[in-house]
Amino acid sequence: MNRKKFYDCFAKLTEQEEACRKLYQERPEVFRQVPRDWEEFCSFFLKENEKKEEILPSRAPIEMDEWLTEESYFKSMEEYREANVIVNPRYCPPYLHRLEFIKLVYVFRGKCSFYYRGKWRELSAGSICIVAPGVEQTVFSGSDEDIVVNYLMRRSTFTDSFSELLEISDSGMIAEFFWKMLYHKPDGEVLIFGGGRYRLFEEAAIELYEEIYFQPHKNNLVMKSLLKIMYGYIFQQKERNIVYPDKAAYSGAYPLMQYMNYMRRHLECVSLKRLAAEFYVSEGWLSRYFRKESGYTFSHVLREMRMKKAAEMLVKTECSIEKIIVTVGYQDPSIFFRNFKEMYNMTPIVYRKKKRQAVIIYM
Repeated sequence: MNRKKFYDCFAKLTEQEEACRKLYQERPEVFRQVPRDWEEFCSFFLKENEKKEEILPSRAPIEMDEWLTEESYFKSMEEYREANVIVNPRYCPPYLHRLEFIKLVYVFRGKCSFYYRGKWRELSAGSICIVAPGVEQTVFSGSDEDIVVNYLMRRSTFTDSFSELLEISDSGMIAEFFWKMLYHKPDGEVLIFGGGRYRLFEEAAIELYEEIYFQPHKNNLVMKSLLKIMYGYIFQQKERNIVYPDKAAYSGAYPLMQYMNYMRRHLECVSLKRLAAEFYVSEGWLSRYFRKESGYTFSHVLREMRMKKAAEMLVKTECSIEKIIVTVGYQDPSIFFRNFKEMYNMTPIVYRKKKRQAVIIYM
């Protein structure tokens, strides 16, 4: 889909947007408040002017829950999706809500307002806003010309399929944001880049929109590939383009990010003792730090990391099982096979066969 055809999709307001626009034209100041539901919006709208009641429709033109779940946004009939695209409706009341998944907001045209932590922030055309799971926020778009699109991704999809992006850098605000987002830490909630037009990013975003809205059968492999292009571009952004959070408040490299990147690069030989010696900390302190920051023990994190690397090698390489076992750091094959089956509910041989068949089907 070319850019013109994409823009043509937004040439007219929907019936719901028309209804919301009438309310906005009547009392635009109300749309700077942040209701949690339609009932609260109506109370704002009627405050100090109950004569406006006849203007309000009996039901909300556009409704939104306070908690948006993966179940609601990533399943369509019998279809399982790892990504979704939702157009931000123009003039929709800015309902406060939280997400169970990751949201990327992109402003193709016009502008929008993003509400977070008690403040409105203006996003111009070309702005990118990434919102972590669990963050209370809302977006408002108040012009016919605005085109604001939300790109949604399961948190598990980012963790399982996008981890290589986190290996691009083991320092800097962008990498640190995603690490903290994965573990629900402060400063891992919202990341905003200033406006700028980036052709490859926009092309991938438009293709993903087309895949979701116009293809009868959604292809998870295509959707993940397009998302990787978009997020890969974000990881290449310059930190000077970040407009939130404040770069002056950046405290330096996040230790967990450094530790886990070291572990990934040394899977064949890493241990708690070796990692502690590498970073000049005690084993006891490091063990406690892992549990506090990640919610898991060092052993659990290392085992999961090794299993994911093994699964990746099974699909992407021709390495023998024996070679993979050694590469990911196991000396006893029986322990490897037991751990792999516990995590994936199948043997490595069956996993390799099934995953490769799935790729062929998608192609």
